[in-house]
Amino acid sequence: MKIQNFLITAALAIFTVTANAQLDVVRFSVQDGVSDATLKSGIEKSTSTLLSVLNSTVIAGRAKVKLEKEEESVFTKDGRKCLDEMWASSAMMCPVSQITEKCISMQDGSVQVRNIPITMLAADPETCEQELVICFNQQGQIDNIMVALEEHRYLDVINAQISVKDFHRRQAIIDFVENFRTAYNRKDIDYINNVFSDNALIITGKVVKIDKKKQDLTAQSLNNEQIQYQKSTKEEYITNLKKCFKNNSYINLIFDDIEVMRHPKRDDIFGVTLKQHWNSSNYSDVGYLFLMINFEDELNPSIQVRTWQPEKYNGKPLPRDEVFSLDMFSI
Repeated sequence: MKIQNFLITAALAIFTVTANAQLDVVRFSVQDGVSDATLKSGIEKSTSTLLSVLNSTVIAGRAKVKLEKEEESVFTKDGRKCLDEMWASSAMMCPVSQITEKCISMQDGSVQVRNIPITMLAADPETCEQELVICFNQQGQIDNIMVALEEHRYLDVINAQISVKDFHRRQAIIDFVENFRTAYNRKDIDYINNVFSDNALIITGKVVKIDKKKQDLTAQSLNNEQIQYQKSTKEEYITNLKKCFKNNSYINLIFDDIEVMRHPKRDDIFGVTLKQHWNSSNYSDVGYLFLMINFEDELNPSIQVRTWQPEKYNGKPLPRDEVFSLDMFSI
């Protein structure tokens, strides 16, 4: 709470110095990517409204985001639900008053705007400056809000495409990963439950200490830490996650070092390896997250395998060849 109050005070000080007439107003304009003038105007209005409302809510010190009737109209039902869930996890504000970005057309007909700077007021000072992805329907209404991968991580994945089909699939992978990450931030247990296959393989590693006094002489030369792996069912994982969500007022996941691998024989199966930084009210860690994602149903991709491994043990980084990847699993 002290950190959040400090960040609010600091952010308001910045607004006082840099803003002009209205401290809360953010103006957004579309650079390119949309030819339809009505859609372009709708996206500009919706984005400006969202960011301005976030700022005015923080400045007024309100616990919840309240929208006027005209402001409500820029959200779909799902978009408003997403906003409320994200706000419940952390208050947010936009630290700049003018933003210009291009639009990205998705294969399903929706439109995205990336690189929207945001300050997450419940996060630690080191991780509070993040970016949003805002998703719009064809009427320019906000249908979804996601916490974005860092821009250079996004470009690393997108620029690795080898065909138009691969480009669209990589767009879908990033969209899936950012939705997946944001679902934890906003504690959306229904979304997480739905994206896991019913028979998903879930493996979690943890570092355990070894009592050398109880080892025989041949084993005492081994290091004093080992990684133990535990399998769990989807039902067990979801049950434990519900407890985690209940016990933490704030959860912030950050993904970096993303690697994407396509299965050599199945072009609808992808493996995604990420370094995950988990920060919550009661616990923090860093480790490698691996997801095997099945895109057979392109509109409803599912996770078939999820693994997590600690970044370090015995004071050293986990060797890269020990990190789970797609080629370690038979399909």
